[in-house]
Formats: sequence, structure tokens, C-alpha cells
Amino acid sequence: MKKVSINDARKFSLDEVQVRPLLEEGDLVSELLCFEAGQSADPRSFGSTAFYQVLEGEAIVSAGANKERLGKGRLLSVAASLEHVVENAGGGLLVVLAIRGA
Repeated sequence: MKKVSINDARKFSLDEVQVRPLLEEGDLVSELLCFEAGQSADPRSFGSTAFYQVLEGEAIVSAGANKERLGKGRLLSVAASLEHVVENAGGGLLVVLAIRGA
């Protein structure tokens, strides 16, 4: 078993979204995405389905013509190979847990 602290992994920067590695185990990767107000992550796509759970704040995830607004405690999956963007929809901090295949 491995254990990490989400609170210790939180890091924010006005320059760019912070992508903080958490755990990598076998074919799964987990990371923490930390956004300041108004920030948007670079477009992403992976060879496997990606799951996003909002831990704090409110996010918008855009994939193709689809947009989903997610608040705290909401979980969203994005299909493999689908390019998508995660952005901060609110005026405060946004913290998102991302889990995907390696």
C-alpha cells in the first residue's frame, strides 16, 4: 500500500495550472490539478479513459462540442483519445483529482 496527502500535494501558481503527481501503480496514474481563478489547463488526451473529481471549487470540462460543469463531489469520465480541456469555472481556487491509465 502507498499513501499520499492531498493537502500536502496542493500547490498553486498564478503562472500556470499545477499538475501534481500523486500515485502511480501498475497501469493507473493519479494526479492533482490545482487552478487559480480563471486558469485553464492545456488540452489533454490519453490512451485510456480519464476520470476527474472536483475536490474544491467548480470546473468546466470541454470535449468536442460537449461541456460539463462540475462542482465539489462530482465525478466525470472522458473517453480514451478524446481531447479535452479542464478549466476553473469559479472565482476561487479549483482542485481536481485526475485518474487515468498510464
